[in-house]
Amino acid sequence: MVMSDRRALRQVLINLTNNAIKYTESGFVRMELKKQSVDGRCFADVNIIDSGIGITAEERSRLFQAFEQLDKSSTRRFEGAGLGLYLSQKLAVLLGAELTCESTPGAGSIFTLRLRESG
Repeated sequence: MVMSDRRALRQVLINLTNNAIKYTESGFVRMELKKQSVDGRCFADVNIIDSGIGITAEERSRLFQAFEQLDKSSTRRFEGAGLGLYLSQKLAVLLGAELTCESTPGAGSIFTLRLRESG
């Protein structure tokens, strides 16, 4: 069981899912919930998985910064203020959770919100 702030958790999941949809023109977006055990501690991992455009290692280093747009060209294809992932990261910290990203350019991304189990 996970005890969390419902509104903050919902906002993080909405932000991550919206991004996955925005950057996936064809293919899939999937949400998975998995129970994990690390060093004897239990966690609930919520994975948002997509087959979208993916993110380079250099871009991933800037993902969670405020007002950061990975595509800064004047002909940007994707709209946004660059706050969604920044705010999601801040909310994750307030929830006592961890937000991470794994990605391969051209093959998609996995954003994981790791929540500690209660009890």
